[in-house]
Parts: sequence; structure tokens; C-alpha cells
Amino acid sequence: MFAATRARLGGNPGLGPLLAAQVPADFADWLDFVAIGALLAFTWSAPTHAFAWLAVGLGLPYLTVGLFAGALVDRLSLNRVLVWSNIGRAAATALMIFAPGWQMLVGIVFLRGCADAFFSPAKQAALQARTTEPDLIFANGLSHSINQSSKIVAPALGGALLAFLDPQGVFAINAAVSLLAALVLSRLDRFEREGPARAPRPILRDVAEGLALVRGSLVLRSTLSLMAAGFFAIFFYDTLIAPLIKALGQDETALGLCLAALGAGGVLRGLLMGGARGTGGAFATIAAGNAAAALILGGIGLAEIAGWIAPLWLLAALFGLAGLVSSFSLVPYRALIQSHAGAHGIGRVSALSEAANTVALLTAPFLGAALAEAISVGAAFVAGGSVTLVIALVALGLSLRLRSR
Repeated sequence: MFAATRARLGGNPGLGPLLAAQVPADFADWLDFVAIGALLAFTWSAPTHAFAWLAVGLGLPYLTVGLFAGALVDRLSLNRVLVWSNIGRAAATALMIFAPGWQMLVGIVFLRGCADAFFSPAKQAALQARTTEPDLIFANGLSHSINQSSKIVAPALGGALLAFLDPQGVFAINAAVSLLAALVLSRLDRFEREGPARAPRPILRDVAEGLALVRGSLVLRSTLSLMAAGFFAIFFYDTLIAPLIKALGQDETALGLCLAALGAGGVLRGLLMGGARGTGGAFATIAAGNAAAALILGGIGLAEIAGWIAPLWLLAALFGLAGLVSSFSLVPYRALIQSHAGAHGIGRVSALSEAANTVALLTAPFLGAALAEAISVGAAFVAGGSVTLVIALVALGLSLRLRSR
């Protein structure tokens, strides 16, 4: 497997260095995640609504600045955007050291999100530029594994650092990591866009053109819709994993093991997607992954409703399997966007997908919590699994429709 991965990396010049540069950039996204929570909860004893505002600070940049950032990414030098967005993230993270209270911290989190709103579409554009069409799913699988690994390792390391440092010390280290990412990205070969450069024009026209590009393409329209619906289903129950584990008769140790299994499953599947060639069967893969995820999540939810006390080994295995099959859908989405958006539209389409996903993030948890309070925690998992099953059926229909063309 590793020999085949090396061979395919060699067939896409510049992809290996780009993925290597992604490691510190993605790591910086999550290193201070625990420190922010610790500062709010333990140092400042912030009120409950402060955490709701934190979620707003994390998501709002992609709904506001992100749409314009995507248009600018399609105009500007990718190399400069990749470097300066990480410098911006480093500067914002360093400002957290001096935040006097939770309100200012949330404001700085918003500023860092604005810088990340440039980096996210630029990363997708860079992957598109460095990868041939047959290897898009392969490249996005490796990128997904790096991202999922950072979500596991970085918060754990951030939590460990709190044993020796205060949260401000963790912020300082994370600012340095973002600067390291900028340094590594600055050494990448220059990205060249295909086709003639466009004449300067109002930024709102570029944003409108990006919307028209999505509306005019069945694949892009379906990809963004299904991706947002998938994240809606995930966020419907994602914040309720802890109370579910408790309701199934397990403790905090079991929660940690199940979360680790969930993340490990996502990492493993991203690595195993190296055999995929092209995006022709992407919707079939999405359908299969979502159908399997729906059965697993719905089954866990029904077990809680029935009052079944699940053994730890089975719970961990199910969460690991859920992480594994979920990646079947998440990885092809990115590849489909890169395949159909074009070199001059990838930034705007990626930004639109981030905005749609953010809407799901800001709405689904509240609906899931309301359902859990009205019925039970398991009901939220059953509902999320039901939405996932609908996504699978729609993706299957799209696969058959596109195959018949």
C-alpha cells in the first residue's frame, strides 16, 4: 500500500510537499482547542451563553467573509494566500494571549476564522492544481487523513500542555506553529492557473458568478446540497455523544475510547481510498458510505431508546466503524468540487460549500438537543441516521442518473 502511495505521489509533482505543508497548518487549527475551553470554563468561569457565542465566532466568518475570500482566492496568487492566511492565523492566535475576558476572546476567534476563511478554499485550489483528475480522490483521502489525525493528536497535546503551561502559553506555542506552517508553505513551487487572467471587476460580480456556476452544474449543485445535509446529520448528534455514552452505561474512559475510535476510523478510511481512480463512481461511494453510517448510528440510537446497556468493546467498534464509513462520503465531495469547479472557480465554490456547512453547524446541534430533551438522546441519533439514509438514497439516484448519460 505504501509503495503504491509513493508511486501515485510521484505521479503528481508537488502534491507530496503540499500535503506535508498541510500538517502544521491543520495541527494549528486544533492545538489550542482545549486551552480555549479551559480558559472559558475554569479560569474565567464564563457563563453558558459564552460557549454559544464561541460557536458563533467559529462559524460566522465562513458565512460572511468566506464568500468574498473565495472570490479573492480565485483572483490572487495561491502561494501568497496560503502563506499570508497562516500568518494571519498566527497573529490572531497571539492576540488571544492578551484577551482580558471571554467577549474579547470570542472576537479574536472570529478574526482567526476570517484568516482561515482564506486558507480553506486556497487549500482546495492547491490540491486541485497539484493533482491529476484520476488521483483526486486519492489526494483528498490523504488530505482528509491528515485533517482527522490533527483533530485527534492536537487537542490531546494541547490538553497535556495545560499540565505545564497556562492557556496563554498554549496560545503562544500555537501561534508559532502557524508561523511554521507559513514558512513551509512559502517554500512550495509556484502555482500556475490555467487559462488567461481575467480583467479586474467588482468583487460582488465574482461572488454572483460563483453562485451561477453552482446553479448551472448538476454535479456541483448536488454535491454542495448533499454535503451540507451530511454535515447537518452529523451535527444533529455529534455534540450528544457524551450523554449517549453515559446513557448506555459507560463512563468518561469509555467516552475517550469511543471518540478516539471514531477519529481513527476516519483516518484509516482516508488512507485506504488510495485505490480510487477518478470521480466517476463518487456518488455511488457516497451512497454506500451514508447507508452504512445510517444503519450504525440509527442502531446505536435505538439501543439507547430500548435501554440496552452496551459493552464497551462493541461501542468502540461501532464508533470506529462509523468513522470509517463516514469518510466514504466526505472525501469524494471535495474531489467532485475540484473536478467540476474549474481552476478559476474552485475558490468560490469551496467557500460556498464551507458557508453551507456552517449553516448546518449553527442550526443542527440546537435541533438535536431539543429532540434529546423531548424524547431521549438516542432519538437524536435515530433522526440523524434517518437524514443520512435519505442522503444515501438521493446519492444513489444521482449515480444512476449520471451513469445513464
